[in-house]
Amino acid sequence: MTALDAVARLRCRVVSLPLGAGPPPSLVVRAAAGADGLVALIGSWADGDAVLTSDPVLVLNATEDPIAALDVLPVVEGANPAVVGGGWFGALAYDGPSRLAFHDHLLRHRDGSWFFEALWSDERDALLQARRDEAEVLLAGAASARWRVGRFGGADRSTHLSAVERAVELIRAGEIYQVNVCARLDASFSGSGAGLFADAVDSLHPVYGAFVGGGERALASFSPELFLRRRGRDVRTSPIKGTAPRVDGNGGADALRRSAKDAAENVMIVDLMRNDLGRVCEVGSVRASSLLDIEAHPGVWHLVSTVTGRLREDVGDAELLRASFPPGSVSGAPKSRAVTAIGELEERPRGAYTGAIGFVSPSWGAELSVTIRTFELAGERIELGVGGGVTADSVPMLEWRECLHKAAPLLGALGSSVSDAIVTPEVRPTPGQLAGGVLETVLAVDGVLLRGADHLARLDCSVRELYGVALPARTAARMRAAAHGTSGRVALRVVFAAGSVTVSAAPARPRPGPSAVRSVASRTGLWRHKWAERGYLTAQEDGGAPLFVAADGAVLETSRGNVFLLAEDGTLVTPPLRDDLLPGVTRRAVLDLARDEGRPSELRPFDLSDLRNCAAFWTSSLSLVVPIASVDGVPLPRRDAEVRSLAARLESIGASTVR
Repeated sequence: MTALDAVARLRCRVVSLPLGAGPPPSLVVRAAAGADGLVALIGSWADGDAVLTSDPVLVLNATEDPIAALDVLPVVEGANPAVVGGGWFGALAYDGPSRLAFHDHLLRHRDGSWFFEALWSDERDALLQARRDEAEVLLAGAASARWRVGRFGGADRSTHLSAVERAVELIRAGEIYQVNVCARLDASFSGSGAGLFADAVDSLHPVYGAFVGGGERALASFSPELFLRRRGRDVRTSPIKGTAPRVDGNGGADALRRSAKDAAENVMIVDLMRNDLGRVCEVGSVRASSLLDIEAHPGVWHLVSTVTGRLREDVGDAELLRASFPPGSVSGAPKSRAVTAIGELEERPRGAYTGAIGFVSPSWGAELSVTIRTFELAGERIELGVGGGVTADSVPMLEWRECLHKAAPLLGALGSSVSDAIVTPEVRPTPGQLAGGVLETVLAVDGVLLRGADHLARLDCSVRELYGVALPARTAARMRAAAHGTSGRVALRVVFAAGSVTVSAAPARPRPGPSAVRSVASRTGLWRHKWAERGYLTAQEDGGAPLFVAADGAVLETSRGNVFLLAEDGTLVTPPLRDDLLPGVTRRAVLDLARDEGRPSELRPFDLSDLRNCAAFWTSSLSLVVPIASVDGVPLPRRDAEVRSLAARLESIGASTVR
């Protein structure tokens, strides 16, 4: 008989014994810090404030299926759904070993009092009597669980920016609609993981705080998100999608309420979760009971929706988890392809991060949080996963900052912060840039707009971010009208300023020949929007075609377009998007074309020495693709015929209708 068989053969009754008021849950966690297999749930768990358990009956073997184990439960006589009593406690990992153990006793705090609860069996009567006595001693004791943490680093900004942009590429290709992209921060750590959790939970007051000890890695989670809650046959999930930093007043909440991107992201995940629950619930019972509620959490505002359903009579917790795990809010849609994409986009496995933490009780039901805002502790290191959902209109730098916004209150609760190498202060436009408005230059060939839809989307994204409004509804029609009936190559100039749009058309200048560029150091400011006020750029062009180089040595772009290296093996290399780099429409078209043709491409920073050793070109909407002949007087290798062929293909496939 296996250990799981022994659990299934247990016959027990539900017991709840009052122990009085006692100390707050965090103090009890400190006192229990050295207990074997400690699991502490603090927040809004099980209709109370806290559940603590240790000394499990069985720790699930790493070779056994943790989800299947959830259906292995003792026979309970006279089950009382108001009492948890015991059950499976721990963490289901996203893609690593899970930590799950069966407990037949626990401490529960609700309504200001502590209770000793148990799944009482004759076989363990004497031991459970002793555990109850130990619980009284624990509540009467006090302990100091010391710990220490360093400053967090580890994540590479450029790598994350590249991953976000690659995710957008997959969305543009129609492979996915949304995907969660994550990074990992880490720092030095020493001392008690339970002590860290107890101290931070008092500061953060999470809805679903959890500590899972035992094994080589401990988890200290401060999750705001409910994954699944089952009471009887009724099941509920409350996915979070949409984040804004909390600022004075309701400014962050108001911005989140207006965000079309965040709302669309949330609704996509609601649909995914409805589909997941629909696989195991009674027909017609699954519905969105609330949609796009705004909730305050430590340091951030979130959009939260709730989906409910009623499980079919033949469905157990294992089948429910198989239908819905991993959580949709931290994977993407469609889920199966999004999970595959995560493996392609992220540098390392997630482990426990973005899995689930909680319990399954044969009496009370089941409750699991999403394993986010969670520290993983192993040896002398501590790690924190941070991430966010990527959609078609995601801006890489804003996604990176969202990660840092989510991390900030957690690190602050530990008295820590991110390293200077990771800090990315927000860059604001100048008053002159804002007053002059934002611009799109669109090429029309014989009356047909090239990549007009992409230009319109970029302009709308800038207008929403900078001015908090949408483009006027007639913008697309005015662009079509300006191009209609023209012949040859015509340049449209579309400007949004002072709340309105102007559209003008003029013959496009001839395409320039190969460019001799000169490097210009340390351009600063916000350049991921295309500003109508071009005074600075025009001034730099007086000495010849400028090639801007950032203070960190990274090559950015010319005053007219984005820059690509053309490696000897044919790989196209361009810098990942950042605050000082325009997300060029033609740049994106080159990357999409490379994907369609099976040509390798890389999004990575490069410097002037890299540039001088490769063939290179720059891209723009009007000029398409232009070879770079030299940099600072140094000739570059030339592959002009290949560049001309690329330009011809871009023009032939670039016609689009703006609807």
